Amino acid sequence: MKKVFKFFTVDNFEKEELYLRKMAQKGWQFKNYRGFRYYFEKDKPQDTYYRIDYHASDDGDKSEYLQLFRDSGWEPIFSLPILDGEWVYFKKNNSQTGSTEIFTDASSKIQLFRKIKKRWARFALLLFICAFLPLIVGSLIFKSPFLFLFLILISGGIAVLYGKMIVNLAKKIQKLQEYG
Repeated sequence: MKKVFKFFTVDNFEKEELYLRKMAQKGWQFKNYRGFRYYFEKDKPQDTYYRIDYHASDDGDKSEYLQLFRDSGWEPIFSLPILDGEWVYFKKNNSQTGSTEIFTDASSKIQLFRKIKKRWARFALLLFICAFLPLIVGSLIFKSPFLFLFLILISGGIAVLYGKMIVNLAKKIQKLQEYG
């Protein structure tokens, strides 16, 4: 078993898919993900494609969803619960027939990007309202300039990160709409 610390943002899950593919080509098969750590098992090098999809809890029956992917040759290997849904990781060996993509048209990918953008924007707003806003107000009340500065820096960093993700997803949607 091999653990690798790696961080990908939700707007760049395609880079995560490519990373998992490269690891499989080196003989490391993805098995699990926890706390920014990828867990791999040693195996022979394989030409494996990995794809990631977000399945929201209100998107219908999960067993039907997974069966649809299985019918297309994609093996579900891991699910990560997050934001009233889950990231689902699939794999397919290159030797299998069929497409190496899980989205057959631009509108499906646009729908995924919109869903991700909407949920992460809501989460960022909720995070700010429930966590950082009360801390910032509290630091002002207790007149702690160091705590205030620290919280502003942390809040600003998180705002930049979420802003970047939302802008990148919007750009991907626009590009797909133009060139679809």
